[in-house]
Amino acid sequence: MIIILRIGLVLAVCLLPLGHRCLAADNGAISRGVEAVKTDLGNFYLDRENLTKIAIGVAGAAVFANTGMDRYIRNKYQNDLRSTGTDDATKIFNITGTEIALVLAPAYLGAYGAGKLLHNPTMEEWALKSLRATVVGGPAIVLLAAATGGDRPTEGDSKWGAFNNFHAVSGHTFFSAVPFITAAKMSENPYQKAIFYGLSTFTGLSRINDDKHYFSHVAVAWYLAYLSCAVVEKGYGPREGRVHVQLAPVPKGIAITLQKTY
Repeated sequence: MIIILRIGLVLAVCLLPLGHRCLAADNGAISRGVEAVKTDLGNFYLDRENLTKIAIGVAGAAVFANTGMDRYIRNKYQNDLRSTGTDDATKIFNITGTEIALVLAPAYLGAYGAGKLLHNPTMEEWALKSLRATVVGGPAIVLLAAATGGDRPTEGDSKWGAFNNFHAVSGHTFFSAVPFITAAKMSENPYQKAIFYGLSTFTGLSRINDDKHYFSHVAVAWYLAYLSCAVVEKGYGPREGRVHVQLAPVPKGIAITLQKTY
């Protein structure tokens, strides 16, 4: 995992064009960050367009998981394509859940601090966007994994059954894809975008290679990572026409205010 994050950080700093604006000012950075995450969560879980995209992705995964397609792809790959060469090629992306939990967030915060010290707004923005996308999409990964209840390839078939198991969505794929997709979205060069998007798939491919997940598990996790990064990117742009709902305590209850921006 450390190697992956080093690759992402180095590529983001070296390949992305400098000069991106830094949206977190020194004063009030924490409060601004909280407000940004609240906006991201609303855009991800309450926005009808994004919910439709999530539903489409889940429906596509369901087709693979609840038919013989997942098992066919798994058997075809394991029997005909997997080799010592593919094992060696994907070994660098073999990571554990403990490494993700202990390294990911500190790495983003460290990259943000380094960006501050080096006066590199690109690094700061990449770190903040990656962290925000991780926070936004994380709950969806957990909920969907529990609701679908799929098994690993070595445990059983890929058919869904609520709360039967916890492996129908690849958390490794999601968390490892976010920093690369973020870098891809920040890059203005199409070749750089292609490189970053390609790197974002490697951990998912390694999970398929190592027979840890079915294709649908990896595909829906990568898709959720993409949507999470897209929502964060959306939060950085204009939000004309959006309605903001705010709750405020009053002496005899709670006041609800609506604000529409134009």
